[in-house]
Amino acid sequence: MIDMSTWEELTVDVVNGVHLDPQNVRLDLSDDVPEADIVQDLFANEKAFNLVEGIAKIGLLTHEVPIVVERDGQLVVVEGNRRVAALKAIQNPYLAPEHQARIARLFASGFDRNTLRRITVKKAPSQNDADQLIAALHTGNQRVAWSPARQAAFFQAQLDAGKSADQLVAQYPTIDVRRFITRSLTLELFRNVEYDDPALSDYVRRRRFPVSTLARLYENDKFLSLIGVAIDKDTGDVTMSIPQPLFRQIATKIISDIRDGKINTRSLNKTSSDRYIEYLDEIRDLIDLYDDPTSGGSKGGGSQLGKGAGADQPKADPSSGSADAARENAGTVTNESSGTGPVGKDKPTPFPPKRNYVSTENLTVPASFPPAIHQIANELAAINIQRFPNASLDLLRTFLEKSIKAYAEVIGEDIRKGSQDQGFVFLGNCLTWIEEHFKSTGKTAYIQPLQKIRGGRYGFVGSKSHLDATNHNHHIVATPDDVRECWASIEGVLRAVLK
Repeated sequence: MIDMSTWEELTVDVVNGVHLDPQNVRLDLSDDVPEADIVQDLFANEKAFNLVEGIAKIGLLTHEVPIVVERDGQLVVVEGNRRVAALKAIQNPYLAPEHQARIARLFASGFDRNTLRRITVKKAPSQNDADQLIAALHTGNQRVAWSPARQAAFFQAQLDAGKSADQLVAQYPTIDVRRFITRSLTLELFRNVEYDDPALSDYVRRRRFPVSTLARLYENDKFLSLIGVAIDKDTGDVTMSIPQPLFRQIATKIISDIRDGKINTRSLNKTSSDRYIEYLDEIRDLIDLYDDPTSGGSKGGGSQLGKGAGADQPKADPSSGSADAARENAGTVTNESSGTGPVGKDKPTPFPPKRNYVSTENLTVPASFPPAIHQIANELAAINIQRFPNASLDLLRTFLEKSIKAYAEVIGEDIRKGSQDQGFVFLGNCLTWIEEHFKSTGKTAYIQPLQKIRGGRYGFVGSKSHLDATNHNHHIVATPDDVRECWASIEGVLRAVLK
Protein backbone atom coordinates (compact mmCIF):
# COMPACT_ATOMS: atom_id res chain seq x y z
CA MET A 1 0.00 0.00 0.00
CA ILE A 2 1.25 3.48 -0.90
CA ASP A 3 1.30 5.87 2.09
CA MET A 4 2.15 9.30 0.66
CA SER A 5 1.43 11.01 3.97
CA THR A 6 4.93 10.04 5.10
CA TRP A 7 6.64 11.48 2.01
CA GLU A 8 8.67 14.63 2.53
CA GLU A 9 7.17 17.84 1.12
CA LEU A 10 9.62 20.40 -0.25
CA THR A 11 9.48 23.88 -1.76
CA VAL A 12 11.91 24.16 -4.66
CA ASP A 13 13.05 26.62 -7.32
CA VAL A 14 11.49 25.46 -10.59
CA VAL A 15 14.44 26.79 -12.60
CA ASN A 16 17.41 25.37 -10.71
CA GLY A 17 16.07 23.22 -7.88
CA VAL A 18 14.35 20.46 -9.83
CA HIS A 19 15.15 18.67 -13.09
CA LEU A 20 13.09 16.94 -15.75
CA ASP A 21 13.47 13.18 -16.07
CA PRO A 22 15.15 11.92 -19.27
CA GLN A 23 13.97 8.42 -18.35
CA ASN A 24 10.32 9.50 -18.49
CA VAL A 25 8.48 6.91 -20.61
CA ARG A 26 6.73 9.72 -22.48
CA LEU A 27 10.07 10.44 -24.11
CA ASP A 28 12.02 8.69 -26.83
CA LEU A 29 15.27 10.39 -25.83
CA SER A 30 18.61 9.22 -24.47
CA ASP A 31 19.44 9.53 -20.79
CA ASP A 32 22.07 12.24 -21.33
CA VAL A 33 19.85 14.56 -23.37
CA PRO A 34 19.95 18.28 -22.36
CA GLU A 35 16.97 19.48 -20.37
CA ALA A 36 16.11 22.02 -23.10
CA ASP A 37 15.52 19.10 -25.50
CA ILE A 38 13.18 17.46 -22.99
CA VAL A 39 11.16 20.67 -22.73
CA GLN A 40 10.90 20.91 -26.51
CA ASP A 41 9.82 17.28 -26.78
CA LEU A 42 7.09 17.72 -24.17
CA PHE A 43 5.81 20.82 -25.96
CA ALA A 44 5.96 19.19 -29.39
CA ASN A 45 4.49 15.79 -28.49
CA GLU A 46 2.77 15.97 -25.12
CA LYS A 47 0.79 19.25 -25.33
CA ALA A 48 2.70 21.03 -22.58
CA PHE A 49 1.62 24.37 -24.07
CA ASN A 50 -1.99 23.56 -23.08
CA LEU A 51 -0.82 23.66 -19.45
CA VAL A 52 0.84 27.03 -20.02
CA GLU A 53 -2.45 28.39 -21.35
CA GLY A 54 -4.34 26.93 -18.40
CA ILE A 55 -1.94 28.48 -15.88
CA ALA A 56 -2.27 31.85 -17.64
CA LYS A 57 -6.05 31.71 -17.49
CA ILE A 58 -6.82 30.27 -14.05
CA GLY A 59 -3.49 30.10 -12.22
CA LEU A 60 -1.40 27.17 -11.01
CA LEU A 61 -3.60 24.50 -9.48
CA THR A 62 -1.90 22.88 -6.49
CA HIS A 63 -4.32 20.01 -5.74
CA GLU A 64 -1.72 17.74 -7.29
CA VAL A 65 2.00 18.23 -6.78
CA PRO A 66 4.92 16.86 -8.79
CA ILE A 67 6.68 13.80 -7.42
CA VAL A 68 10.47 13.81 -7.30
CA VAL A 69 13.21 11.36 -6.38
CA GLU A 70 16.82 12.06 -5.52
CA ARG A 71 19.38 10.90 -8.09
CA ASP A 72 23.05 11.75 -7.80
CA GLY A 73 22.28 14.57 -5.38
CA GLN A 74 19.64 16.17 -7.63
CA LEU A 75 15.86 16.21 -7.40
CA VAL A 76 14.41 14.65 -10.56
CA VAL A 77 10.73 14.83 -11.49
CA VAL A 78 9.23 11.36 -11.98
CA GLU A 79 5.56 12.44 -12.07
CA GLY A 80 4.48 15.86 -13.34
CA ASN A 81 7.14 16.44 -16.02
CA ARG A 82 4.70 18.27 -18.32
CA ARG A 83 3.69 20.62 -15.52
CA VAL A 84 7.27 21.38 -14.54
CA ALA A 85 8.25 21.83 -18.19
CA ALA A 86 5.42 24.35 -18.58
CA LEU A 87 6.57 26.25 -15.48
CA LYS A 88 10.19 26.27 -16.70
CA ALA A 89 9.07 27.63 -20.08
CA ILE A 90 7.05 30.36 -18.37
CA GLN A 91 10.23 31.46 -16.61
CA ASN A 92 12.28 31.15 -19.81
CA PRO A 93 10.18 31.06 -23.03
CA TYR A 94 13.34 30.43 -25.08
CA LEU A 95 13.21 26.80 -23.85
CA ALA A 96 10.20 26.28 -26.16
CA PRO A 97 11.24 28.19 -29.31
CA GLU A 98 8.19 27.18 -31.36
CA HIS A 99 5.91 28.53 -28.63
CA GLN A 100 8.12 31.38 -27.42
CA ALA A 101 6.06 34.26 -28.82
CA ARG A 102 2.76 32.89 -27.52
CA ILE A 103 4.18 32.26 -24.05
CA ALA A 104 5.56 35.80 -23.98
CA ARG A 105 2.16 37.22 -24.91
CA LEU A 106 0.39 35.17 -22.25
CA PHE A 107 2.79 36.41 -19.55
CA ALA A 108 3.40 40.00 -20.57
CA SER A 109 5.80 42.33 -18.78
CA GLY A 110 3.19 43.29 -16.19
CA PHE A 111 3.03 39.73 -14.85
CA ASP A 112 5.37 38.80 -12.02
CA ARG A 113 6.84 35.44 -13.07
CA ASN A 114 8.43 35.04 -9.64
CA THR A 115 5.02 34.04 -8.26
CA LEU A 116 5.34 30.83 -10.25
CA ARG A 117 9.03 30.22 -9.66
CA ARG A 118 8.83 28.31 -6.39
CA ILE A 119 6.65 25.22 -6.27
CA THR A 120 5.80 22.46 -3.82
CA VAL A 121 6.86 18.88 -4.58
CA LYS A 122 6.70 15.57 -2.75
CA LYS A 123 9.84 13.49 -2.51
CA ALA A 124 9.34 9.75 -2.88
CA PRO A 125 11.52 7.66 -0.52
CA SER A 126 12.79 5.57 -3.45
CA GLN A 127 12.38 4.96 -7.15
CA ASN A 128 10.35 1.81 -6.37
CA ASP A 129 7.88 3.85 -4.29
CA ALA A 130 7.61 6.39 -7.09
CA ASP A 131 7.08 3.63 -9.67
CA GLN A 132 4.19 2.16 -7.69
CA LEU A 133 2.48 5.56 -7.63
CA ILE A 134 3.10 6.16 -11.34
CA ALA A 135 1.75 2.73 -12.24
CA ALA A 136 -1.39 3.30 -10.16
CA LEU A 137 -2.01 6.63 -11.90
CA HIS A 138 -1.23 5.74 -15.49
CA THR A 139 -1.85 2.02 -15.95
CA GLY A 140 -4.80 1.74 -13.60
CA ASN A 141 -8.11 3.54 -14.02
CA GLN A 142 -7.77 6.41 -11.57
CA ARG A 143 -7.12 8.92 -14.34
CA VAL A 144 -6.80 9.01 -18.12
CA ALA A 145 -4.19 6.40 -18.93
CA TRP A 146 -1.11 6.74 -21.05
CA SER A 147 -1.30 5.47 -24.58
CA PRO A 148 -1.03 1.66 -24.84
CA ALA A 149 2.52 1.94 -26.17
CA ARG A 150 3.53 4.19 -23.27
CA GLN A 151 1.95 1.84 -20.73
CA ALA A 152 3.99 -0.99 -22.18
CA ALA A 153 7.15 1.15 -22.22
CA PHE A 154 6.82 1.81 -18.48
CA PHE A 155 7.15 -1.86 -17.63
CA GLN A 156 9.62 -2.54 -20.43
CA ALA A 157 11.97 0.02 -18.88
CA GLN A 158 11.88 -1.90 -15.60
CA LEU A 159 12.43 -5.22 -17.37
CA ASP A 160 15.42 -3.65 -19.13
CA ALA A 161 16.71 -2.51 -15.74
CA GLY A 162 16.90 -6.13 -14.60
CA LYS A 163 13.59 -6.77 -12.85
CA SER A 164 11.88 -10.05 -13.59
CA ALA A 165 8.25 -10.45 -14.58
CA ASP A 166 7.54 -12.16 -11.24
CA GLN A 167 9.04 -9.19 -9.37
CA LEU A 168 6.86 -6.74 -11.27
CA VAL A 169 3.74 -8.82 -10.65
CA ALA A 170 4.51 -8.81 -6.93
CA GLN A 171 5.39 -5.10 -6.88
CA TYR A 172 2.13 -3.98 -8.53
CA PRO A 173 -0.58 -6.21 -7.05
CA THR A 174 -3.50 -3.99 -8.16
CA ILE A 175 -2.44 -3.86 -11.82
CA ASP A 176 -2.66 -6.48 -14.55
CA VAL A 177 1.10 -6.35 -15.06
CA ARG A 178 1.09 -9.50 -17.21
CA ARG A 179 -1.00 -7.76 -19.86
CA PHE A 180 1.42 -4.85 -20.06
CA ILE A 181 4.44 -7.16 -20.14
CA THR A 182 2.84 -9.08 -22.99
CA ARG A 183 2.13 -5.85 -24.85
CA SER A 184 5.69 -4.66 -24.39
CA LEU A 185 7.32 -7.94 -25.40
CA THR A 186 5.03 -8.37 -28.39
CA LEU A 187 5.87 -4.87 -29.56
CA GLU A 188 9.55 -5.67 -29.20
CA LEU A 189 9.04 -8.84 -31.24
CA PHE A 190 7.70 -6.78 -34.15
CA ARG A 191 10.17 -3.94 -33.66
CA ASN A 192 13.18 -6.26 -33.78
CA VAL A 193 12.28 -7.60 -37.22
CA GLU A 194 14.73 -6.65 -39.97
CA TYR A 195 12.19 -5.29 -42.45
CA ASP A 196 13.21 -4.98 -46.09
CA ASP A 197 11.52 -1.56 -46.07
CA PRO A 198 13.23 0.72 -43.50
CA ALA A 199 10.08 2.83 -43.37
CA LEU A 200 8.28 -0.08 -41.67
CA SER A 201 10.95 -0.18 -38.95
CA ASP A 202 10.46 3.54 -38.35
CA TYR A 203 6.68 3.19 -38.36
CA VAL A 204 6.47 0.38 -35.81
CA ARG A 205 8.81 2.32 -33.49
CA ARG A 206 6.79 5.52 -33.60
CA ARG A 207 5.49 6.77 -30.28
CA ARG A 208 1.97 6.90 -31.77
CA PHE A 209 2.08 3.44 -33.32
CA PRO A 210 -1.49 2.01 -33.02
CA VAL A 211 -0.60 -0.92 -30.79
CA SER A 212 -4.31 -1.43 -30.06
CA THR A 213 -4.78 -2.77 -33.58
CA LEU A 214 -1.95 -5.23 -33.07
CA ALA A 215 -3.53 -6.22 -29.74
CA ARG A 216 -6.74 -7.22 -31.55
CA LEU A 217 -4.64 -9.99 -33.09
CA TYR A 218 -2.25 -11.12 -30.36
CA GLU A 219 -5.01 -11.26 -27.74
CA ASN A 220 -6.61 -14.04 -29.79
CA ASP A 221 -5.21 -17.50 -28.96
CA LYS A 222 -6.04 -18.77 -32.45
CA PHE A 223 -3.91 -16.04 -34.01
CA LEU A 224 -1.01 -16.82 -31.67
CA SER A 225 -1.23 -20.53 -32.48
CA LEU A 226 -1.33 -19.72 -36.18
CA ILE A 227 1.88 -17.65 -36.16
CA GLY A 228 3.75 -19.83 -33.66
CA VAL A 229 3.83 -17.41 -30.73
CA ALA A 230 3.11 -18.45 -27.14
CA ILE A 231 2.27 -16.24 -24.17
CA ASP A 232 2.91 -17.42 -20.61
CA LYS A 233 -0.36 -16.77 -18.75
CA ASP A 234 1.47 -16.45 -15.42
CA THR A 235 4.23 -14.00 -16.33
CA GLY A 236 3.16 -12.51 -19.66
CA ASP A 237 6.41 -13.68 -21.30
CA VAL A 238 6.30 -14.07 -25.09
CA THR A 239 8.14 -16.78 -27.03
CA MET A 240 8.26 -17.54 -30.77
CA SER A 241 8.65 -21.02 -32.27
CA ILE A 242 8.63 -20.40 -36.04
CA PRO A 243 11.62 -19.61 -38.28
CA GLN A 244 12.67 -15.96 -38.23
CA PRO A 245 12.32 -15.57 -42.05
CA LEU A 246 8.70 -16.70 -41.85
CA PHE A 247 7.94 -14.38 -38.95
CA ARG A 248 9.55 -11.55 -40.92
CA GLN A 249 7.08 -12.16 -43.75
CA ILE A 250 4.13 -12.30 -41.33
CA ALA A 251 5.27 -9.16 -39.49
CA THR A 252 5.83 -7.31 -42.77
CA LYS A 253 2.28 -8.04 -43.84
CA ILE A 254 0.71 -7.08 -40.50
CA ILE A 255 2.65 -3.85 -39.97
CA SER A 256 2.17 -2.83 -43.62
CA ASP A 257 -1.57 -3.49 -43.35
CA ILE A 258 -1.83 -1.43 -40.15
CA ARG A 259 0.13 1.43 -41.73
CA ASP A 260 -1.91 1.35 -44.94
CA GLY A 261 -5.23 1.21 -43.10
CA LYS A 262 -6.16 -2.25 -44.34
CA ILE A 263 -6.79 -3.34 -40.76
CA ASN A 264 -7.68 -1.31 -37.66
CA THR A 265 -9.51 -1.72 -34.37
CA ARG A 266 -12.87 -1.38 -36.13
CA SER A 267 -12.32 -3.98 -38.83
CA LEU A 268 -10.84 -6.40 -36.28
CA ASN A 269 -13.31 -5.55 -33.53
CA LYS A 270 -14.78 -9.07 -33.30
CA THR A 271 -12.92 -12.32 -33.83
CA SER A 272 -16.11 -13.74 -35.37
CA SER A 273 -16.46 -10.95 -37.95
CA ASP A 274 -16.03 -11.75 -41.64
CA ARG A 275 -13.06 -9.39 -41.98
CA TYR A 276 -11.27 -10.88 -38.95
CA ILE A 277 -11.74 -14.43 -40.23
CA GLU A 278 -10.69 -13.36 -43.72
CA TYR A 279 -7.53 -11.75 -42.33
CA LEU A 280 -6.51 -14.92 -40.50
CA ASP A 281 -7.02 -16.76 -43.77
CA GLU A 282 -4.66 -14.31 -45.50
CA ILE A 283 -2.00 -15.07 -42.90
CA ARG A 284 -2.60 -18.81 -43.31
CA ASP A 285 -2.10 -18.41 -47.05
CA LEU A 286 1.19 -16.65 -46.41
CA ILE A 287 2.33 -19.47 -44.13
CA ASP A 288 1.23 -22.09 -46.67
CA LEU A 289 3.27 -20.41 -49.38
CA TYR A 290 6.31 -20.39 -47.14
CA ASP A 291 5.94 -24.06 -46.25
CA ASP A 292 5.30 -25.26 -49.80
CA PRO A 293 8.63 -25.94 -51.62
CA THR A 294 6.88 -25.61 -54.99
CA SER A 295 5.50 -22.14 -54.29
CA GLY A 296 8.76 -20.22 -54.56
CA GLY A 297 8.32 -19.04 -50.97
CA SER A 298 9.93 -21.91 -49.11
CA LYS A 299 12.58 -21.84 -46.43
CA GLY A 300 14.74 -19.44 -48.35
CA GLY A 301 12.51 -16.67 -47.07
CA GLY A 302 11.54 -15.24 -50.46
CA SER A 303 8.65 -12.82 -49.96
CA GLN A 304 5.27 -13.79 -51.36
CA LEU A 305 3.62 -10.55 -50.25
CA GLY A 306 1.40 -9.01 -52.86
CA LYS A 307 0.17 -12.35 -54.14
CA GLY A 308 -3.53 -12.76 -53.71
CA ALA A 309 -4.93 -15.70 -51.82
CA GLY A 310 -4.74 -18.69 -54.06
CA ALA A 311 -2.81 -16.83 -56.77
CA ASP A 312 -0.63 -19.87 -57.45
CA GLN A 313 -3.50 -22.29 -57.59
CA PRO A 314 -4.43 -24.21 -60.77
CA LYS A 315 -7.69 -23.32 -62.45
CA ALA A 316 -10.55 -25.77 -62.32
CA ASP A 317 -10.82 -28.04 -65.33
CA PRO A 318 -13.83 -26.94 -67.41
CA SER A 319 -14.01 -30.42 -68.92
CA SER A 320 -15.06 -31.80 -65.57
CA GLY A 321 -18.54 -30.46 -66.21
CA SER A 322 -18.61 -28.79 -62.81
CA ALA A 323 -20.83 -25.70 -62.71
CA ASP A 324 -18.99 -24.61 -59.61
CA ALA A 325 -15.69 -24.75 -61.49
CA ALA A 326 -17.10 -22.70 -64.33
CA ARG A 327 -18.46 -20.08 -61.96
CA GLU A 328 -15.19 -20.01 -60.07
CA ASN A 329 -13.30 -19.21 -63.28
CA ALA A 330 -15.88 -16.76 -64.62
CA GLY A 331 -16.25 -14.77 -61.42
CA THR A 332 -19.46 -13.03 -62.61
CA VAL A 333 -23.20 -13.50 -62.24
CA THR A 334 -25.40 -13.64 -65.32
CA ASN A 335 -29.07 -12.84 -65.56
CA GLU A 336 -30.23 -16.09 -67.13
CA SER A 337 -33.94 -15.32 -67.11
CA SER A 338 -33.66 -12.21 -69.24
CA GLY A 339 -30.58 -13.18 -71.21
CA THR A 340 -29.13 -9.73 -70.64
CA GLY A 341 -25.70 -10.98 -69.64
CA PRO A 342 -23.81 -9.63 -66.64
CA VAL A 343 -25.89 -7.97 -63.95
CA GLY A 344 -25.43 -4.21 -63.63
CA LYS A 345 -25.13 -1.45 -66.20
CA ASP A 346 -21.45 -0.67 -65.97
CA LYS A 347 -19.63 -3.75 -64.73
CA PRO A 348 -20.32 -7.38 -63.81
CA THR A 349 -21.18 -8.25 -60.24
CA PRO A 350 -18.44 -10.47 -58.79
CA PHE A 351 -19.18 -13.49 -56.69
CA PRO A 352 -18.17 -12.99 -53.06
CA PRO A 353 -14.72 -14.46 -52.43
CA LYS A 354 -14.71 -18.07 -51.37
CA ARG A 355 -12.90 -19.02 -48.22
CA ASN A 356 -9.81 -21.16 -48.54
CA TYR A 357 -10.33 -22.64 -45.06
CA VAL A 358 -13.31 -24.17 -43.27
CA SER A 359 -14.84 -21.83 -40.72
CA THR A 360 -14.00 -23.56 -37.45
CA GLU A 361 -14.04 -20.30 -35.47
CA ASN A 362 -17.39 -21.10 -33.82
CA LEU A 363 -16.36 -24.61 -32.80
CA THR A 364 -14.59 -25.37 -29.54
CA VAL A 365 -13.50 -28.90 -28.71
CA PRO A 366 -14.38 -29.60 -25.04
CA ALA A 367 -11.48 -30.23 -22.68
CA SER A 368 -13.05 -33.61 -21.83
CA PHE A 369 -12.48 -34.86 -25.39
CA PRO A 370 -9.30 -36.85 -26.13
CA PRO A 371 -6.20 -34.91 -27.27
CA ALA A 372 -6.50 -36.51 -30.71
CA ILE A 373 -9.72 -34.60 -31.40
CA HIS A 374 -8.06 -31.31 -30.45
CA GLN A 375 -5.16 -32.09 -32.80
CA ILE A 376 -7.46 -32.94 -35.71
CA ALA A 377 -9.44 -29.72 -35.13
CA ASN A 378 -6.22 -27.68 -35.27
CA GLU A 379 -5.14 -29.39 -38.49
CA LEU A 380 -8.57 -28.88 -40.04
CA ALA A 381 -8.47 -25.16 -39.27
CA ALA A 382 -5.05 -24.85 -40.91
CA ILE A 383 -5.49 -26.84 -44.13
CA ASN A 384 -6.02 -24.92 -47.38
CA ILE A 385 -9.04 -26.53 -49.02
CA GLN A 386 -8.40 -24.80 -52.34
CA ARG A 387 -4.99 -26.40 -52.65
CA PHE A 388 -5.70 -29.69 -50.87
CA PRO A 389 -9.39 -30.56 -51.41
CA ASN A 390 -9.00 -34.35 -51.17
CA ALA A 391 -6.98 -34.21 -47.98
CA SER A 392 -9.44 -31.67 -46.58
CA LEU A 393 -12.50 -33.79 -47.30
CA ASP A 394 -10.84 -36.89 -45.86
CA LEU A 395 -9.99 -34.93 -42.70
CA LEU A 396 -13.60 -33.70 -42.46
CA ARG A 397 -14.80 -37.28 -42.53
CA THR A 398 -12.31 -38.26 -39.82
CA PHE A 399 -13.24 -35.26 -37.66
CA LEU A 400 -16.97 -36.01 -37.91
CA GLU A 401 -16.63 -39.69 -37.05
CA LYS A 402 -14.17 -39.27 -34.19
CA SER A 403 -16.05 -36.32 -32.67
CA ILE A 404 -19.24 -38.40 -32.46
CA LYS A 405 -17.30 -41.27 -30.87
CA ALA A 406 -15.70 -38.93 -28.32
CA TYR A 407 -19.09 -37.38 -27.51
CA ALA A 408 -20.64 -40.81 -26.91
CA GLU A 409 -17.74 -41.80 -24.68
CA VAL A 410 -18.00 -38.62 -22.60
CA ILE A 411 -21.72 -39.08 -21.93
CA GLY A 412 -21.23 -42.80 -21.23
CA GLU A 413 -23.16 -44.19 -24.21
CA ASP A 414 -22.35 -47.24 -26.35
CA ILE A 415 -22.80 -46.48 -30.05
CA ARG A 416 -23.23 -50.18 -30.86
CA LYS A 417 -25.98 -50.72 -28.27
CA GLY A 418 -29.12 -52.05 -29.98
CA SER A 419 -27.32 -52.44 -33.30
CA GLN A 420 -27.05 -55.68 -35.21
CA ASP A 421 -23.46 -54.72 -36.06
CA GLN A 422 -21.40 -55.49 -32.97
CA GLY A 423 -18.00 -55.23 -34.63
CA PHE A 424 -16.01 -52.11 -35.36
CA VAL A 425 -17.73 -48.72 -35.11
CA PHE A 426 -17.77 -46.99 -38.49
CA LEU A 427 -19.10 -43.63 -39.63
CA GLY A 428 -22.47 -45.19 -40.49
CA ASN A 429 -22.84 -46.51 -36.92
CA CYS A 430 -21.95 -43.07 -35.55
CA LEU A 431 -24.52 -41.26 -37.71
CA THR A 432 -27.30 -43.72 -36.86
CA TRP A 433 -26.57 -43.42 -33.14
CA ILE A 434 -26.33 -39.63 -33.09
CA GLU A 435 -29.63 -39.27 -34.99
CA GLU A 436 -31.43 -41.46 -32.46
CA HIS A 437 -29.71 -39.61 -29.64
CA PHE A 438 -30.87 -36.24 -30.98
CA LYS A 439 -34.42 -37.57 -31.34
CA SER A 440 -34.44 -38.79 -27.74
CA THR A 441 -33.03 -35.53 -26.39
CA GLY A 442 -35.33 -33.24 -28.38
CA LYS A 443 -32.71 -31.79 -30.69
CA THR A 444 -34.98 -32.12 -33.69
CA ALA A 445 -33.35 -29.28 -35.64
CA TYR A 446 -30.41 -31.56 -36.39
CA ILE A 447 -32.48 -34.46 -37.78
CA GLN A 448 -32.72 -33.22 -41.37
CA PRO A 449 -29.01 -32.35 -41.66
CA LEU A 450 -28.22 -35.83 -40.35
CA GLN A 451 -30.61 -37.43 -42.80
CA LYS A 452 -28.91 -35.58 -45.63
CA ILE A 453 -25.52 -36.83 -44.44
CA ARG A 454 -26.75 -40.41 -43.86
CA GLY A 455 -28.74 -40.98 -47.02
CA GLY A 456 -28.02 -38.19 -49.45
CA ARG A 457 -31.74 -37.32 -49.39
CA TYR A 458 -31.06 -33.70 -50.28
CA GLY A 459 -28.05 -34.20 -52.54
CA PHE A 460 -25.08 -36.48 -53.02
CA VAL A 461 -22.27 -34.04 -52.13
CA GLY A 462 -21.82 -33.88 -48.39
CA SER A 463 -23.49 -37.23 -47.79
CA LYS A 464 -21.94 -40.30 -46.19
CA SER A 465 -21.94 -41.97 -49.62
CA HIS A 466 -20.01 -39.06 -51.04
CA LEU A 467 -17.51 -39.13 -48.16
CA ASP A 468 -17.10 -42.88 -48.58
CA ALA A 469 -16.66 -42.57 -52.34
CA THR A 470 -13.93 -39.95 -52.12
CA ASN A 471 -12.27 -41.97 -49.40
CA HIS A 472 -12.36 -45.40 -51.13
CA ASN A 473 -13.17 -45.07 -54.84
CA HIS A 474 -10.01 -44.47 -56.83
CA HIS A 475 -12.01 -42.90 -59.68
CA ILE A 476 -13.59 -40.17 -57.49
CA VAL A 477 -11.83 -36.89 -56.79
CA ALA A 478 -12.93 -34.04 -54.53
CA THR A 479 -13.12 -30.36 -55.48
CA PRO A 480 -12.77 -27.34 -53.17
CA ASP A 481 -16.51 -26.68 -53.55
CA ASP A 482 -17.22 -30.26 -52.49
CA VAL A 483 -15.39 -29.51 -49.26
CA ARG A 484 -17.29 -26.25 -48.74
CA GLU A 485 -20.66 -27.93 -49.35
CA CYS A 486 -19.78 -30.86 -47.10
CA TRP A 487 -18.73 -28.49 -44.34
CA ALA A 488 -22.00 -26.58 -44.68
CA SER A 489 -23.84 -29.89 -44.17
CA ILE A 490 -21.97 -31.13 -41.13
CA GLU A 491 -21.01 -27.92 -39.30
CA GLY A 492 -24.29 -27.69 -37.38
CA VAL A 493 -24.07 -31.32 -36.32
CA LEU A 494 -20.50 -30.86 -35.17
CA ARG A 495 -21.47 -27.76 -33.20
CA ALA A 496 -24.12 -29.77 -31.34
CA VAL A 497 -21.70 -32.65 -30.70
CA LEU A 498 -18.92 -30.39 -29.43
CA LYS A 499 -21.07 -28.44 -26.96
